[in-house]
Amino acid sequence: MSSNNLFPRKSDLFGGPGNRKSMRDLTPLIGRPSLDTLYQVSFSFGNFEKWLGESDLVAGSSRTQGTTFMNKMAIMCTEAEIPGTAFQTSLAVGHHQGIQEEFPNLRSFPPLNLTFYVDADHVVIEVLETWMTYINPITNNKRNLNAYGRFNYPEDYKEIIHITKFERDSFLEGNTTRTNRQRDFDDPDNNVFGTNIFVEETPTKLLSYEFVNCWPTNMTSMRVAYGQSNVLRCSVQLAYDRYFTNYNYDQTNNAVEESFFDQLSNKEQKALYDLNRKENSYLHQYIANMPEGGYTGLNKEDFSEYLSEENK
Repeated sequence: MSSNNLFPRKSDLFGGPGNRKSMRDLTPLIGRPSLDTLYQVSFSFGNFEKWLGESDLVAGSSRTQGTTFMNKMAIMCTEAEIPGTAFQTSLAVGHHQGIQEEFPNLRSFPPLNLTFYVDADHVVIEVLETWMTYINPITNNKRNLNAYGRFNYPEDYKEIIHITKFERDSFLEGNTTRTNRQRDFDDPDNNVFGTNIFVEETPTKLLSYEFVNCWPTNMTSMRVAYGQSNVLRCSVQLAYDRYFTNYNYDQTNNAVEESFFDQLSNKEQKALYDLNRKENSYLHQYIANMPEGGYTGLNKEDFSEYLSEENK
């Protein structure tokens, strides 16, 4: 068998004679799995004032317990999905003799499914129902026989949603973790299990998905019945145009803080520049008119009096 073929060898699977692999070598690799209970759904709504409209949730309500309705929905979201993706393909036959090939022609995204615990104030139900009603509202009196529906513009109801995956150590400033134990039989002072090795590791960073132009397509029915009580759950399916991902980051893209001068308009910057140049000119004249002995320090009162006389 050729030494250049790509099939794995025994040494690739189990290590060489002097580098035999063991379970201890795999501990750092498999000892920190990602847990599916550590996540956060963020509702980054920008058009809610249009479709939530007259609800008291827009301006803040006691029904949200001192926070916004978006934060309450984020807390009450008990199930979410990290999305998958797929390609629709085209078949190409005959480009190469006897070969059948497949090529992608369109990337498709599955719907986003979210499940919420329903709070006693029914905030989650109101937000989702109002959102869907705004997409296709009933025009005219709702009870009239000639009532009809007309769709609103997508720009007014499509929103952005984020799903962030984190781990147990993501919010620690830095931690020292215990790695695998190393046997040391040459040192009689060490016990049979060897010594502990401590390594400084950085906390696990964040993974975020941003769903662009989300809107609800299906809110499932919620069954209520006599008998044993359970927490009411509301499930909704959302469509979106696409998503993109930010991997392995600490914070979102932080904007550079602007100075006061940078926040001024062009005219205001020019006026401030002219004013500073004028004051510097007065300062030079003030120093030049000092008596013999030179400039020994700026006297604020004398300089203010000098400016007032020059501006007369």
